[in-house]
Amino acid sequence: AWAQVQFVHVEAVHDDIAIAEPFTNKIWNDFTAPRVRFEAKNASLDRRRAISGDKGWRWREGQVSALTPEQAEDDRRWWEANIYRTLHRLAVNDPDLTARVIDEHRLEIFRADGKRLNWFVLNRRGEPTLFGTWDNETGAAFGPLASNGTIKYPKWGAISTDPWRYEIVRLVTAASVPADVSFTTP
Repeated sequence: AWAQVQFVHVEAVHDDIAIAEPFTNKIWNDFTAPRVRFEAKNASLDRRRAISGDKGWRWREGQVSALTPEQAEDDRRWWEANIYRTLHRLAVNDPDLTARVIDEHRLEIFRADGKRLNWFVLNRRGEPTLFGTWDNETGAAFGPLASNGTIKYPKWGAISTDPWRYEIVRLVTAASVPADVSFTTP
């Protein structure tokens, strides 16, 4: 099922120790090119950010500004290592990825240049219980799998080092980016 998915829209409720009230976080992610949009909102928070290629913008307190090259690169690296994009790439047997079983429960994903992209700790049913990107060995803990009728995904996740958690309330998949999604304007 992940092979047919080239776009996801995720809506989740986040609880972050740095923000007083829970907020809704929405992500629109195009797997075919580095294009991703984020929106975080609650009664006192309205933050938006997007990248398209190597450029991006952010919206804070009603003001739009360009992302610095470093900020855009951070978001591009997030896009490259995104769990849903990695699952799609594995499902289509992307020749630029190699999956290696490290031990009985650990699977690591490498780029063609040998750089580790992701790692998973799987339970006995092969479901991800922990997930990390790049050189981060702490990663996130995942809850049980949910389904949107097309694909399965972790229903919730949490990180202990920069304490936050999320629970997905809606996940929409598509074979292409919907026409009404913009990565270039707030």
